[in-house]
Amino acid sequence: MILLTLGLSSFGVIRESTVTFRSDDGLLITADQYLTAADHPYILLFHEQGSSRGEFQQIARRLCNMDYNCLAVDLRNGRDWDFVSNETAKRCREARCPVSAGDIELDILAAIRYATLQSNLPVILFGSGANGSLCLKVAGEQEQVKAVIALSPGEYFLPDLHIGETVTNLTKPVFITSGQPEFQYVSQLAAGIEPQYLTLFEPRLGEGGRGTAVLTEENPRNSEYWFALLLFFKDLL
Repeated sequence: MILLTLGLSSFGVIRESTVTFRSDDGLLITADQYLTAADHPYILLFHEQGSSRGEFQQIARRLCNMDYNCLAVDLRNGRDWDFVSNETAKRCREARCPVSAGDIELDILAAIRYATLQSNLPVILFGSGANGSLCLKVAGEQEQVKAVIALSPGEYFLPDLHIGETVTNLTKPVFITSGQPEFQYVSQLAAGIEPQYLTLFEPRLGEGGRGTAVLTEENPRNSEYWFALLLFFKDLL
């Protein structure tokens, strides 16, 4: 069953629905789709580890105002967030499926396939925490990805996977940010990305925060993060 709701964007109606599609290992993935127009590209939204697609309820609608469709995906390494259940993770626990970095990556690749089938346009990856780290890796490997945004990425998968090594393959626009306390760490993580591709944003109006919280009402100074993102998106046109 698909649930459909309507909202307003700056250019018309945002049609919201819940959709499902399969990962390569057969796991059924749940995602919230925010459609603005059939000919608009997709931003694929991936929550922090231990969270759910509900993390993007505020953020997706604002991104839609920039002439994008959005797909907020439940990945298998999650739980509930603000009363929104991670349906993918629930199925994964019931089936006792694996949740390694490679398995989570299967879910990200499935979301890319789904979005490109809908619009046949390159996608933007937008991830938080550990899943933001995987977005950096995937973006460097998949030609369907136009750009990538990572909030508070890190080396979450050592010793099996070194994100700092994989990002040296990135020759696409990259936006990375965090709060001030972890900014030096994420800067080191991004050191292998050539400067012409990298936008590294450090908050100046306060300490900021971690992950998607920096873009929500939880951060009273979220406007500086949004302004930096708007400039990044402007350069993608």
